[in-house]
Parts: sequence; C-alpha cells; structure tokens
Amino acid sequence: MTLRPTPSTLLAAAAGAERRSIAVSYLLWCLSLVGVCGLQRFYNRRPISGLVWLFTFGFCYVGQLVDLLLIPDLVQKANQPLLLQEALGVAESSRLPSLERQLLQLARRSGRQGFTINDALLELQLPHGADSEIVYAEIERLLHRQLLDVGNDERGRVVYLEP
Repeated sequence: MTLRPTPSTLLAAAAGAERRSIAVSYLLWCLSLVGVCGLQRFYNRRPISGLVWLFTFGFCYVGQLVDLLLIPDLVQKANQPLLLQEALGVAESSRLPSLERQLLQLARRSGRQGFTINDALLELQLPHGADSEIVYAEIERLLHRQLLDVGNDERGRVVYLEP
C-alpha cells in the first residue's frame, strides 16, 4: 500500500511551519539603514529578490523604499499557503463522519431494541448520490467483522444491534 500525501501535507511542507509577521518584516527592513538590504524579502519567502536586493543595495535603496510600502502585501502572500492549509484542515474536519461510524453510533443509540434498515436510511447522513445498496454493503461488512449483531424484534423485523 502506498501512502499518498494529502494537499494539506504538501502545502505544509512547501510553506514552512510558521506565519510571517509584519512587525518582524519592518524590523528586518530597518537593517537596510545600516547597509544590509533584502532581509525582509528572505523572511517573506522571496529568496531570489532577496539576493538581488542584497547585492544591489535594494536597487540603490529605491527598491527598499518601495518595500516600505509593499511589506504588508509581501507578508500576506507569504502567509497564503498556510492560510490555505488551515482552510483545508477545516474543510476536512467538517466532512461527514464515515458510514461505519454513523452505523455504529446508531446501534449504540438504539440499545437493545436495535435498528432496522429503514431506521438507518432515515438517520444516516449519506454522501450525495448514495443509495440503500451502500448501507446494505456496509452493514454486511460490519456483521462479518463482528462489529454488529443481527436479530429480530417482537414484530419479526430484522434488526441490527451492538454486540
């Protein structure tokens, strides 16, 4: 079995682990006053332009003066991959619980009386386009793994319950 990296894992690896700060960027910009230009660009994940600023003294300080106005935008662009990663994390956590988990929770809530297929179809949050065949298949899988038991209620209906 091969493990594939998720988009959020790739973004985390590409973006580094920390957010960039406007205050730190301005502090690094202040080092240009003593002749060290471009550190704010390195800090904001712009190494190529950071090298250009370093070797040309920030384009003879004209680029450094422009950066004074552009630092908020540089920081925002440096933080975009992290913000996207956080958004993906929220989206992943807000997905529906697995069908297995929903069925086991239904079995626990139903107690000794169990639940029928109709109960499951009415209570489960199925993915768009899913039908009763998926629910049947998942119940069969849970029965084979002995995570559910099958029986009959007083009316003779087939019910599924927690072992």
